[in-house]
Amino acid sequence: MKTQILKLAFLAAVSFSAMSCDDDKVIGETELPQASRDFLATHFAGVNVTRIEKETNNYSVHLSNRTEVDFNNSGEWTEVDGEDGVSIPTSFILPQIVAYVEDNYSGNPINGIEKVPAGFDVDLVRQDIDLVFGQDGNFVRVDP
Repeated sequence: MKTQILKLAFLAAVSFSAMSCDDDKVIGETELPQASRDFLATHFAGVNVTRIEKETNNYSVHLSNRTEVDFNNSGEWTEVDGEDGVSIPTSFILPQIVAYVEDNYSGNPINGIEKVPAGFDVDLVRQDIDLVFGQDGNFVRVDP
């Protein structure tokens, strides 16, 4: 019985240590790369930052309008994602992508965009549709 209790205590200690080794670190705005701060000031002017997490070489910025913006180590955005039902600003998105969504999904604004190796993945607010665009901003396909 003592052996089982010791094993359980050891497993609990190891589990707690593993959870404590999480690389996420909460940081202040001044610790973001300048390019990230400029992006937020330009495209999210007047929106408060509620939390910034740094994980290795990436930053995750949580905003008061229920949007999360991820940046790489250079300060370039990699993903902008609104909570369900929240549209994001489109001023930083390639005009071809914005025009395609407006022309083909009128009244259904963009909920999120992610840079991927082949281009961009775009999510819309009111439909569970993922649109895929090439690096040039031209429409490629709808992902189910």
